[in-house]
Amino acid sequence: MKKNIFSFTMLMIAAVFGGNAALSQITLPNIINTNTVLTSDNVYLIDGKVFVQGGATLFIEEGTLIKGVKKATPDLASTLVITRTGRLEANGSPENPIVFTSSAAVPASGDWGGVVILGSAPLNRVDATIEGINGANIPAGVDITYGGGGAGLGNANENKGTLNYVRIEYAGAIIAPNNELNGLTGGGVGRGTFIDFVEVLYGADDAFEFFGGTVNLKHLIALAPDDDAFDFDFGYNGHIQFAVSVLSPNKTAYSSDPNGNEVDNDATGTAATPRTKPTISNMTVIGMEDSTTAGVLGKKLKSGGNYRRNSSYVIRNSVYMGFPVGMLFESAGTQADIANFTNNVVHGFRAAVTGATPNGTNTLITGEVGFSNETIDLVDPFNPTFPDFRPSGSSPAASGANFSGLVGTPANFFQTTTYRGAFSLSTNWNATWSRFF
Repeated sequence: MKKNIFSFTMLMIAAVFGGNAALSQITLPNIINTNTVLTSDNVYLIDGKVFVQGGATLFIEEGTLIKGVKKATPDLASTLVITRTGRLEANGSPENPIVFTSSAAVPASGDWGGVVILGSAPLNRVDATIEGINGANIPAGVDITYGGGGAGLGNANENKGTLNYVRIEYAGAIIAPNNELNGLTGGGVGRGTFIDFVEVLYGADDAFEFFGGTVNLKHLIALAPDDDAFDFDFGYNGHIQFAVSVLSPNKTAYSSDPNGNEVDNDATGTAATPRTKPTISNMTVIGMEDSTTAGVLGKKLKSGGNYRRNSSYVIRNSVYMGFPVGMLFESAGTQADIANFTNNVVHGFRAAVTGATPNGTNTLITGEVGFSNETIDLVDPFNPTFPDFRPSGSSPAASGANFSGLVGTPANFFQTTTYRGAFSLSTNWNATWSRFF
């Protein structure tokens, strides 16, 4: 405790006076309950759980480096938790992104627990305790529940702050099956929160997971998560545009069922409302380059999109490729909503789509033998150091988008494009701030 009090005092001095060369590394306190600023002329350590609460806002300056300290067991994983009574303002820039990473000399997936944001937006269940955090290790007076007071209740427009031009590296923690932390975890986060240009790379479990809430997301990158790239549960009803995920053939193993998207209404597939229904446009989900790598022992990829347990969806203008199955619609409820799946490009080594039959606006490509990019023809999606996800001029993704009737909140959320997938023919929005090796 003395160490934490000392560190907090030094932190506040740095915040007021802009830092000092002698204060190059500062350990954050376990509890932050007053407005606090992290500046780019210091390196900050998350050593154990750091909780922001009590009406406090944590401000992080562009170019700031924050490192999570690796712990002996996953349930002790160092994690930044923005509670329902805290806020986060992390404003990076293309030239100077904010970077959360591991403090280990040789970093690896799951070195620390990532970033967790908890809010009061609606869920399809009573207020929940966020998974991945052992309640026995929580300090007195800290609340790790999320939601708005009961199923369907809460502030859909709640503002939990900003994540803009942020990288989260080597995060995630697997406490037990279905009890994990991810790169970025959201619980009941409202649409007043601004999340744009965020990359999660080389993490344990999922890259992005949102439990309920209404937050909208743009310009996301998920690189080589152990499990799913984008996971939605418990009544999530946000909108997503311009998101890309890609796996790495150099990882020796993934989880038992890694998917690009994994979507559940809840764990048992009830009809609880609000029903989980992400509205997605211009997403690119990429598995492996060839069928052999996608199916080898240890990789065992599942699907580009696994929609199950009575979840719903609107999926438009997106690209799925490089998985054994492109899109898998498992339950009757999800299958019944197949009319919401339109104008997409889908490849699967075994099957493009299983469980339901989409309409003819979709481009479906099946190929057990060969390479996933042969027909889709993105420029260089499997480049290990800096992939190029743009479509070539002859790619089916270069045209065919349709935004008719696509509704977002706010109404101007979706940017109209002619191309399908996360990138245009001319613009690499991941340049300068992202990392791929």
